[in-house]
Amino acid sequence: MQTAENQYAYFQDLERSTKSGLIAYMYLLVSGLTIAVVGIDSTFRFIMNIKLCEALFLTLLTINIIQLLIRGINKIHWLGDVHLWLDGTFFKFLHKSNEIILRELLVLLEPSERSVLDKLGIKERSAIARSIFSHLAEDQSIFESLLKRGIFRSWIWYWIMIYGVFVFVLLTLTSLSKSLFDPTIYSKAFFISISVVAFLHLLISLSLGYNLIFVTKRIIREMTGLYDTEIVSLLRNHVK
Repeated sequence: MQTAENQYAYFQDLERSTKSGLIAYMYLLVSGLTIAVVGIDSTFRFIMNIKLCEALFLTLLTINIIQLLIRGINKIHWLGDVHLWLDGTFFKFLHKSNEIILRELLVLLEPSERSVLDKLGIKERSAIARSIFSHLAEDQSIFESLLKRGIFRSWIWYWIMIYGVFVFVLLTLTSLSKSLFDPTIYSKAFFISISVVAFLHLLISLSLGYNLIFVTKRIIREMTGLYDTEIVSLLRNHVK
């Protein structure tokens, strides 16, 4: 059975994983933009003829950049808003998940009660879905079941991959501009490489998102069967 301390440590670990992914992709963004500005052919020649002192300088520079990113991102307290913006910009799987949660829960209400919640806006409906799901997850047995399903860690992987989508979309646009204004074999190769990686991120993010939708629907249906009385009580509080 998970204790309160273990649950806190678990979510702290998830938060660290999320920030580590963000740091890694921000470093890739900085590196990619630098290469595009300096020039792909110049960067390639530099790497092929790099000297020991230059390698040491680059290593120290990399460490310093990563430390700056770590310090900056660790001070972020609005990461949830970033997630909402990124998801809303690209795939809207969080919104779809909240809609599925609420739709499955509303089945338990009477038609007249259901119509009240159906008239609410997207933000209000999403807030109700998150509130009820969070309340149910406070139950130890439900929380243990959610851990076994890996739903929390699946969301973390989705957020990390969506960072990658954002970063590589920016790098694709940058490398495309570079290949158009400086059409060399190096710039074209860089653009193709970045585009392929961006496409892979899109595919992986979509597969993770649809899997989250499928798992969420199955979990909520199980919850409505086991905790229907408690769920109805929570929903009726919102109807009032």
